[in-house]
Amino acid sequence: MISQLYICLAAVVLLMTLGRVVWPRSSKPIDWALIVAFIRLDFPPHQRDVAQKIAGGLAEIVGLKIRELRPEHTIKQIADWAKDPVSVVDLMKVFHAAFNITCDESTTFRALVEMVAVQQVKGADPLSRT
Repeated sequence: MISQLYICLAAVVLLMTLGRVVWPRSSKPIDWALIVAFIRLDFPPHQRDVAQKIAGGLAEIVGLKIRELRPEHTIKQIADWAKDPVSVVDLMKVFHAAFNITCDESTTFRALVEMVAVQQVKGADPLSRT
């Protein structure tokens, strides 16, 4: 009788283990805003939201490598992090289209955030469109 109990218990444990392998849980989408929230600490209060929003957009392009982002990184360095090749020129075009700013490949992330923050103060407020 006790051996039958052990066999049933072993079968249940085996089925529970195999069930997790055969039917894995659905993966949750990555919360990029949460992952890049660390960047807020490197900017003054009036630029923190802008920095996090831009970093979140870049994170969707470069992936988890975004964790290495610092204000002194250039657009070229950030573009090199992408798994799929991303042209620096394409990134500059995206920034121009999204924020109406002009930059080059040596523009730092800090300078980029400052330019977008200035655009916000001027009343362009490109971040409210999203």
